[in-house]
Amino acid sequence: MSRLGPAFPDEQSALVRLVTDRVASRLVEAIEQDETDRHDGLAAVADPLGGDACRQQLLVGSWLGEELAHVNHDRMRRGDTPLTALVDREIRSKVVAELTGSGPLEPYMVDPQVEEIDVNSHLSTWVTYSDGRKVDVGRLWESSADLTAYQKRLARRMTGTGEGRLDTQSPMLTFQSDDGSRVVMVLGGRTEHGISTHPRIAIRRFVLRHEGLDGLARRGLFPMSLVPKLHAMIRCGFTLLVSGPPGAGKTTLLTELLGEVSPRERIITVEKNLLELQLENDPRHPDAPALFTRHANAEGEGAVDTRQLVELTRRLNPDRVVVGELVEDEALDMLDVASMCKRGSLATIHAHTADVVIQRLAYYVSKSDTSLPEFAVWSLIAQTVDFVIHIDLVRNEERDSAPVRRVTSIIEVGGLGEQGGLATTEVWGVGPDGELAQQAPLSARHLHRLRLSGYDPKLFAFAGAG
Repeated sequence: MSRLGPAFPDEQSALVRLVTDRVASRLVEAIEQDETDRHDGLAAVADPLGGDACRQQLLVGSWLGEELAHVNHDRMRRGDTPLTALVDREIRSKVVAELTGSGPLEPYMVDPQVEEIDVNSHLSTWVTYSDGRKVDVGRLWESSADLTAYQKRLARRMTGTGEGRLDTQSPMLTFQSDDGSRVVMVLGGRTEHGISTHPRIAIRRFVLRHEGLDGLARRGLFPMSLVPKLHAMIRCGFTLLVSGPPGAGKTTLLTELLGEVSPRERIITVEKNLLELQLENDPRHPDAPALFTRHANAEGEGAVDTRQLVELTRRLNPDRVVVGELVEDEALDMLDVASMCKRGSLATIHAHTADVVIQRLAYYVSKSDTSLPEFAVWSLIAQTVDFVIHIDLVRNEERDSAPVRRVTSIIEVGGLGEQGGLATTEVWGVGPDGELAQQAPLSARHLHRLRLSGYDPKLFAFAGAG
């Protein structure tokens, strides 16, 4: 006779999969029926079920009781004992985690020290922590099919955002989880007509929140002596670009720089698909409306791109406009809007080295409007951008140690160069001792703006190279 309990993990795992599949099927049917009712004008509730986590949890809890009652009925009919109270609770918690939480990934999704989760297959999942540690936590699913089923359940739960499709026609899916993490899923494996050898998931979590510039300095991103200078640069209203490679912490630094902005200012944020800045949930910003792009629907209509949103910000009375990431076409509009904002603008831009940032920005602007002459491109950048703050992932390759995030350069844009292009100066850079230090004085133009804003220019006094 079977005595299901801790000594029978395989039997318990099989029951979890069985109950999960049954409840998941009922949830999918309910979401599809809700969509049909909504289309026919018969929906009784305003919010779609696909995007209502609370209603989903209530339904899952109700169906769980029914499905477990069926399991016990079948067991007793076979002559087995009913599930023990302990096993019943364990099955319920695992099924709920699978359907309304993060399933096997839940321990890592709730760990504030976890920054990235990379599921390479059902056999291998790598977890990267904020201190740089990278650990393979091993097998989290019984099979590739179980991992694929998990992916598709997550995709179905995203129906309410209009981005919940993961199938042969749409083998890639990117969405934002409830805690703000970015989730990318790829369909794969032998039984699926996907685009990879295995089903895969990549999660980027944003765990450094509301620490302030002081907190980032304590973490070693830059010297503590730079904090009052960054504070003055932000409050003065300079337009700043934060550059760096993927994973360097551009969004984190941008968020904390914005934390220095006066709460009286109105900040409009523009992001692609996902709301990573989360300023609307930051108590430091009581007036920070967020805009985000939208993909086309199944008919190929209704797409809204970053460039359209940046243009829209002109009519939303911004003090500042913040663009989550400058990629291509939106660069020209961002510079144009920033030049007319009361308090400048901020944005991130991808670059592996600081010296290519301005050239990349110029390329994006030129691509946005191919009729612009080269002089006009450089002139617009010179009139708008004040500083570029570059973050590097510094690695000690000899020791093969984890990379460390460091601000390695702050470049001042000083206007047009004498022979074309821009006149730039690396005001802060890494010295012979490997530490970030002031390498040159600020221009008279920027010192004048700081003085008008009430800051003593002595705060930026340069002692010289000696």
